[in-house]
Amino acid sequence: MSKGPLERLISRKGFKAFIADTEGLIQSPLCIKDAAGKALLGSAEKKPYEYPVRHDDHIAGWVGGEKDVLAVADLLSFWLVMEHEKKALGRELLEKYREITFYFNITEQLAGNLELKDTARFLLEEAKRLIKAGDVTIVLLENEGMEVLASSAPAGYAGDVLKVCRPVIDSVVAGVKSEVINNLPADHRYVEGKVRASSLICAPLAIKNKVLGVMLVSSEQPADFTAGDLKLLSAVACQTAASIENARLFARLKETVDDLKQKKEELTASIKVRMEFSNIFISIVLMVCIYTFVIVLLNKTRAGHGELYIISRLVEITFVLANVWLVFRSRLPLSSFGLTLENTKKSVIESLAVSAFLMLALVIVKIQLVKTLPAFHGEPVLDWKYVDWDYATYILVAPLQEFLCRGVLQGSIQRFLVGRLSWLWAVILTSSLFGVFHIHESMELGIMAIIGGILWGWMYVRHKNLIGVSINHFLIGNWLGVLGLWDVITHSSIGG
Repeated sequence: MSKGPLERLISRKGFKAFIADTEGLIQSPLCIKDAAGKALLGSAEKKPYEYPVRHDDHIAGWVGGEKDVLAVADLLSFWLVMEHEKKALGRELLEKYREITFYFNITEQLAGNLELKDTARFLLEEAKRLIKAGDVTIVLLENEGMEVLASSAPAGYAGDVLKVCRPVIDSVVAGVKSEVINNLPADHRYVEGKVRASSLICAPLAIKNKVLGVMLVSSEQPADFTAGDLKLLSAVACQTAASIENARLFARLKETVDDLKQKKEELTASIKVRMEFSNIFISIVLMVCIYTFVIVLLNKTRAGHGELYIISRLVEITFVLANVWLVFRSRLPLSSFGLTLENTKKSVIESLAVSAFLMLALVIVKIQLVKTLPAFHGEPVLDWKYVDWDYATYILVAPLQEFLCRGVLQGSIQRFLVGRLSWLWAVILTSSLFGVFHIHESMELGIMAIIGGILWGWMYVRHKNLIGVSINHFLIGNWLGVLGLWDVITHSSIGG
């Protein structure tokens, strides 16, 4: 059986010495009894003077003596009051310490964690640790509806509890005021549902007069939630609201930073493409100028077709070396310039199919020319006398030309241009330049080069691979020579 307040006071160290000193002062023995009249200190005999010792509006005991001991009774009553206040103050200080420790722990834990789910899970555990009865649920307001962010109960059960408590939650959100209801079924706002909630604490997640949701503790069995529980949940809800808002701000900030990073990468790539194109443009202009001057100079010196062929190839090789340097300087992957094995099979199959079709068509054209034009009467359809060493070198020339025109020039123009038809304009511009480089041979060759350039440009757009395009270029170019049509196009006996 627990001791009463007066009995606990008597058991304190030094109390009996105090009573002995008091008896000496009043020159009378004292008797202290509990509320039932049981002697706690001194003789149990009836004294002439007995006065009650009061504590919290109740009689905690009696003080008796041979003389008037009212002052002693009042002193003991005051002493009990002081002891009670000391204990109350101690409990209050302990509660404050718990709150301070709670805030400190939450602040420390949340300082390094801005992920919404992790934050909600931690706050849920803290609330569950402080208020052990019931299930804790954090509910967010989303687009005029409610969403369970986290709950110590299973997801389905938490959703059912939310439906049962919805009117109470709406009231808390509207009034921005916490509520504790220990007999929820008796409340007029209670809604019958799949689950039963007997007791409830509900606190708004409010920050700067903005309600983000609610935090609630629900108990299926009747629970005696106190004002202290309500205070603690309100404190957790306050921290939860701030943490959720910070987490949302952090998520938006992270999204903004990621967006800025992406835009920076896009801008950097755009600048790189423009720098690449500017270098290619300078290279092309210089090559056109040099090539034109060299051809005109050779024509003035009446150089032969062999010299023209060699000079043309040397200019192309110089241009190739310059563009190889530009390719590596751009730091773009080689696949950006068609130097890749990806799509090789598709590219080669398509190239051979197109080559076979065109070669057959050219044979038919040659047959018609032999039949209809006097200049071709007696000419064989296929004449291998036209094939010499420059046709063999074409196995190198064709890939080099495709690398320059399709891989470097067409690819760079397409990356520089914007719009749905950027690839088409890149093909047209590249093919036009390809024709310009051949027009010194003849107008017909320039036009054929443009037509061939459009075909090869289209094939390159489809597969982004130079192997198939180069094979088609090599086969068609040499097949024109074997058929003797190169003589017709260039007005010469030199293929290329």
